[in-house]
Amino acid sequence: MKQRFPKHLSYEYKLEIDRLPARANDRLSLKVIMPAVFIGLLMALLGILDLNNGLYGEAMSDLYKVADDIHQPLVNHIVADYSFIILGLGIIAGAIIAHIRYKKIYFNGRVFDVDFKGVFGEAELFSENLRNYRGVRMRVEFFQFGILTKNKYIVELEHIDPGKTIPLYISTDGNGIYDIWHYYAKRLEKPTIMDTDSGLKVVDTQDLNKSLRNYMISTGQSSDYMVIPPLPKAFKYSQKNGKTVLVARKSFWDIFSVVASVWLMVFAAALGFAFYHYEKIVQSTESPWKLNLGLIAASIILVICLLWMFKKEKIVIKDNRIILVYKFLLLSRKNNDVDVDSLKDIEIMRSPVNNRYYLALISQYNVAAFGTKMPLEDLRWVKKFLIHEILK
Repeated sequence: MKQRFPKHLSYEYKLEIDRLPARANDRLSLKVIMPAVFIGLLMALLGILDLNNGLYGEAMSDLYKVADDIHQPLVNHIVADYSFIILGLGIIAGAIIAHIRYKKIYFNGRVFDVDFKGVFGEAELFSENLRNYRGVRMRVEFFQFGILTKNKYIVELEHIDPGKTIPLYISTDGNGIYDIWHYYAKRLEKPTIMDTDSGLKVVDTQDLNKSLRNYMISTGQSSDYMVIPPLPKAFKYSQKNGKTVLVARKSFWDIFSVVASVWLMVFAAALGFAFYHYEKIVQSTESPWKLNLGLIAASIILVICLLWMFKKEKIVIKDNRIILVYKFLLLSRKNNDVDVDSLKDIEIMRSPVNNRYYLALISQYNVAAFGTKMPLEDLRWVKKFLIHEILK
């Protein structure tokens, strides 16, 4: 059954519990709301201005005429105007609705009082004693921000009823998230919990300061990782010059790959047309070197788009470090670098956004994700492989 997670409203949030009583508002910040309102208003005004011939009136007609070469636009400007107005008003409405919702949280050291206001209806209020909460959970949500996929790091006090789960810390910056997670667990005297592929993982407070290596040895789990299963067909393995390399054979696509594929088709069509009519274009231009320079630049962009499309994940282990790498054909880019001594846990976690699992390398400083597009069985093998390499 799919795990239900509460929907927190903030991107930046912190409940200060060093000083009691503590108060915090789980609400979308005006730093996000105001730019959205401004952009939506600008789009709507441009649509209205253009719809009333503000850009196509007789006084402006000379600006659009180039000799006798006048072409009809691809999209009727009235359709475009209404589209701008509707999109702009939609952005404004969405921003206002997002700001209406809030959760006001009050904690006196024993009881949480929460005042929740949705878009419609009256505000709701509930109170819950601290002893009724099971533990402090850390999870990562992936959310789309334009064409970028960003991480939302959440530390929350978990209740069996998701509606009563209390947000403790929310940020898009994962630096120090492990320390923050364990700070709240120790301060509230609750165990840490984590939703993994094998169920709920609970760690008592006395084990929170141990590294992954020490935790495995002290709990007697190290013997489970002395021998690992054979290498799956999904990976290539090599060991040379004091480093171990594990490469996924299969490429994966993300939002950048989709954008790259669109630009690839555009540039490929433009380059094909330019090379096919190269002689005619050279004769009609006053500066052939500018044309050649433009073709070279377009070719470079085409190659970059091609590299973005075919992405593979690679793990390099050397000098007591685990390095996560994105491999683009012949090029590579380091995605994350984890010090083994600072590594606290390696677990398979699930993203509630796309309901897919990924391997989380939880260090003292951040959370590194690997294999967001991989099958669960492959992730389980990689987890055993990494812990084996750490313990040997």
